[in-house]
Amino acid sequence: MAIFASRYERKLPIDDTEAISCEISTVEEVDGHTEYLLRVQRGNSSWTVLHRYNDFNKLHQCLRISGIELPLPGKRIFGNMRPDFIAERKEALQVYINTILMNPILASSLPAKRFVDPESYSQSFHDHAVQNALLCLRNDSVWALGATMGAIGWRLRKHYFKLTTKPPEKSNKLVKSGSQTHQSKHFAAGSNGGSHSISIDAGSADPNAEMVAEWCEYGPDKFVEEKEINGVLKSLIGLQHPHIESIVFAANTESGCLVIRKFHKHGTLKDVLCMATPKNPFLSKYGNPKGRTALSMKQVATYGKQILDALIFLHSKGYAYGHLHSGNIVIVDDCVKLLDVENYLLGVPAFYRPFFVQHSKIHTIEQVDVYCFGHVLFEMAMGYPLQESVVRQITECPEALKSLLESILSKEACKAGLPTLEQLLAHRFFTQYATDIASTEKPHFKLSLNAKELLRQAAAKSENRLRDEQKSVKNQKRIVRVQELMSCEEEKRKSKQKAKLEHKQSKLKQQGSLQASNGRLSLAAATAASTSTATAAIGGGLSTADSFNRSDSTPEEPPPPTLAGLKSHTTGAQTPRQELPTSSSATVSVERQISTPNMASADVEAGDEDEPTRSALLESICKFNRGSLRKVRSND
Repeated sequence: MAIFASRYERKLPIDDTEAISCEISTVEEVDGHTEYLLRVQRGNSSWTVLHRYNDFNKLHQCLRISGIELPLPGKRIFGNMRPDFIAERKEALQVYINTILMNPILASSLPAKRFVDPESYSQSFHDHAVQNALLCLRNDSVWALGATMGAIGWRLRKHYFKLTTKPPEKSNKLVKSGSQTHQSKHFAAGSNGGSHSISIDAGSADPNAEMVAEWCEYGPDKFVEEKEINGVLKSLIGLQHPHIESIVFAANTESGCLVIRKFHKHGTLKDVLCMATPKNPFLSKYGNPKGRTALSMKQVATYGKQILDALIFLHSKGYAYGHLHSGNIVIVDDCVKLLDVENYLLGVPAFYRPFFVQHSKIHTIEQVDVYCFGHVLFEMAMGYPLQESVVRQITECPEALKSLLESILSKEACKAGLPTLEQLLAHRFFTQYATDIASTEKPHFKLSLNAKELLRQAAAKSENRLRDEQKSVKNQKRIVRVQELMSCEEEKRKSKQKAKLEHKQSKLKQQGSLQASNGRLSLAAATAASTSTATAAIGGGLSTADSFNRSDSTPEEPPPPTLAGLKSHTTGAQTPRQELPTSSSATVSVERQISTPNMASADVEAGDEDEPTRSALLESICKFNRGSLRKVRSND
């Protein structure tokens, strides 16, 4: 490494396929601009990140190459500091970041990873890959590292380089001929520069074929030591199978492994299905493909049977594949070739890991290969990948294929258990549609007992990690369900309290209005009652005084009746008028008789305090007979 080269700090391997969730919790104002606090969670770890709107805009510009429409809110020059506008933009940015993280292609891109986790993805992976690739090829006399091919693959920590051949050097070493160049068998192993390299004949490879160098870092499931990896790589280079792409060169360091193999110009199976150019960036190829195509049932069955043959062969030798997807398959003359067979040894995460980590029954290496085979079969038959961990409904395909896919990808199959590779190969779909293609290449793969034991231990450790992650995902789902139930109950409780409060307020408002109206009515009634009482009292006083005045002045006129007497007088018969005596004794008797009814009338007007007394007075008034009055002469 050069003296002034940037230092690359290698931390604990991170599973780049692990799902990440992001929530914009709060909004802060820093130095006159608005910053959004993002709370990010991956598995059991969580952290916070501050971003401005310009950061979202830069991320949007980087992801535009995918061709996917993303709901980024527009920019505003004036009024962008208003609280209502900030709250509205916060909700829109939350929808935007959720759309990115829910898309598997966008979520796996380096710009999206750096946006939500700048601490883990801020380093230059490309510079680190160049340095290690040069280190692996430093002692090799055949290959020279060329220009980078860019991000043509979905892995962030895997880089592709073009290769050139070095000119032959004069040396005292014995070589076959200068015309054999990169096809000559050579082997070099040692610890020079901290790297171990192996290279052998590519067999039937075309001398003019384009080669590609692939640098890949170790993953979280790497459980084989670096010094032991060199021996397994030697066995992988010696692997021969008609449906597995051969490795030409392999070298490993303490950080990762460099592999050289043939580059196919027509691309992988995914490039064929998406009708994409192989050398284009991953986001532009698979983000929003301009066209898609499906394979015929004959091709699906033939290619599927060849894939099963290769998988069964690897498992029979004590080596699992574990990384089956359409991007790791090439088709050459109607013959399947599996790529990246070394990924299982390097411990990198599988492409479909976010899917099968959701099912606790898929916890062995063979079950992982079976599950991934189901996804590949679905994509070949339908022309588009399955975006969920299970298939909901399968239509527009033969009954035999539907039965095969349901035995792998249905919800019931993922819960009950998947079939084995041999059971899949014996399915009636392959006997009905597949055709056998003869091959002259004899399969060969030899692993030492020590290597088999190391791979078995590594498989057990990776399966344990998978089970732990599945338990974590299951617990996380349970927590989410509980939180949703709690939030629902909380919303119900709040709605009930709100309804109860509104009912109480409406009731209090109604009572207040009734009390106000009753107060107005009682005030009017009291005013009317007081007015009538005063009028009655005044009228009563006037009638009494008038009676006395009349009795004094004209004794022959009868006294006016009271209210009660007037009532009975109007209902009863009219009493004939009689002349009153003019003597003083007659006047006294009349005054006594008249005073009693006036007292009764006053009692009635005062509020009917004594009901029996009033009845007696009314009765006496009704029975009063003026005919019994007689004139009395005085001696004056």
